[in-house]
Amino acid sequence: MKQSSLRLRLLMAWAVFIVLILQIAGFGLRVLFERHITHRTETELSADLRQLRRGMDVTSSGAITVLRAPTDPQFDIEFGGRYWQIEESGKPILRSQSLKDSELKIPDNLRPDESAQTHWLRGPLNQRLFAVTRHTAFAKPDGAAPHALTITTAVDAAEIADDTRKFSTDLFSSLAGLAGLLMLGAWAHVTIGLRPLESLRSKVAGVRAGMAPKIEGNYPDEVMPLVSETNALLEAQQHALQAARQRAGDLAHGLNTPLAIMAAKGRELRRQGENSIASEIETQIESMRRHVERELARARARGASLGGDTRADIVPLTQSLVAVISSLPREVPLEWDEKLPDMLALNVDTDDFNNIAGNLLENAHKWGKSQVRVSAQRLDGGVEFTIEDDGPGVPADQFDRVLLRGERLDTTVRGTGHGLAIVNDIVELYRGKLELSQSELGGLKVSVLLPG
Repeated sequence: MKQSSLRLRLLMAWAVFIVLILQIAGFGLRVLFERHITHRTETELSADLRQLRRGMDVTSSGAITVLRAPTDPQFDIEFGGRYWQIEESGKPILRSQSLKDSELKIPDNLRPDESAQTHWLRGPLNQRLFAVTRHTAFAKPDGAAPHALTITTAVDAAEIADDTRKFSTDLFSSLAGLAGLLMLGAWAHVTIGLRPLESLRSKVAGVRAGMAPKIEGNYPDEVMPLVSETNALLEAQQHALQAARQRAGDLAHGLNTPLAIMAAKGRELRRQGENSIASEIETQIESMRRHVERELARARARGASLGGDTRADIVPLTQSLVAVISSLPREVPLEWDEKLPDMLALNVDTDDFNNIAGNLLENAHKWGKSQVRVSAQRLDGGVEFTIEDDGPGVPADQFDRVLLRGERLDTTVRGTGHGLAIVNDIVELYRGKLELSQSELGGLKVSVLLPG
């Protein structure tokens, strides 16, 4: 897939969008989970604190004692990760077994009311703890001033971090799978979205190959303006080409009258004995006539670039041309060997193919001694049309020369010398190829490969 591919650009945009959105979503979910686990921990610590408060009592001497401590076993394990502490006047008086000889340093900036407050502090191993603290008054049995107590329950923050990390691992693994599914959906979205452009490309290729005069079909609203403009451009090109052909034809036909007049003047000069001048004029007239005839042939040729429904079966066309040309008079009759399939459809205008085959068959009829072979076959990428004769042939080093306009290797034979050049022009209009080679029959072999 090329870097300039629209499909690649859309998929890259989707990839960036999906990764960005999933990262934001993953971060947001992680924060929400951390808040949730922190709130749940706060609820658990608050429950432990209430249980601790309800389990407290005062001895006859007025000392605070805990009859029912929180039941979580971590409170009983040395540095087990959960701790509680009761202090009075800033000094710890009771603590969980998990604290051993350590104490929790309660911040001084807590509110003095009896509501539960959350905060962070350092634990006995200098670990970070999440704590819930509450100030409370506990009455003495003798009616003296109550005890002013500060009760704290705490948990190692690593528990919160571990739960958050496990959640994040599962979360981002799931998001990675979700990203794969979303990219698959994006690929399907881009593929379906670009399908009209693929169809449009094939239609344009059909127009270029001459299989249709314009782009047909229904397309999305976003594509239809492009289709309409392209069809308008094709129609304008068709009109321009037709006008150019008409002008070329008019120009060529308009030159015929002056050429005829000049030829008459040349003959008059010859009768007056001005043979040198007459010969020069006749040579120039013949050169101009060859140019006119070639341009007329080019003007008549449609070519693949003009589009239109130009598909034709070349087998009956070839057979008809052979029948006509083989009936032309000559001193030694020719044997015509036709190796043609029953049907061979080709994207070519009927008149253009008649012009191609007609010129080649006329050359073979002119130069062949006793035999002409005509064959056609379908190859990968097109159709090969071949004509061979057993005439004198053309030297290999002269193949390029005979394709030039007006070149004739034998000036003793009647003709203009531009038949092969015209054929080559028309074949090029169809983006085909004309090749000359030595025939097995001994003469010239002309192969025309046309796409379609």
